[in-house]
Amino acid sequence: MQTNFGMLINDPDTIDSLKGIIMPKKACQGTPWYQMLSNPKYQNDFNYIGAFINEREKLIEDGQEDLLDDEDEIVEEQHILR
Repeated sequence: MQTNFGMLINDPDTIDSLKGIIMPKKACQGTPWYQMLSNPKYQNDFNYIGAFINEREKLIEDGQEDLLDDEDEIVEEQHILR
């Protein structure tokens, strides 16, 4: 890149620092969201409503007033946001 265009993509000091890094014996893996959803106790504690629940948008309370149509159904825009 530097030869062809005369610019560097990465800072040479950063590259040198990264080369000196030693990988830990036991690295952290996964995300807290995956762990929370894989544990039924956490799902209950945090009142998680799974995507497999039919009409779950009616159960979700986000503190905003529902926008309803003439038939007292949630309007499509709000359904998409939830």
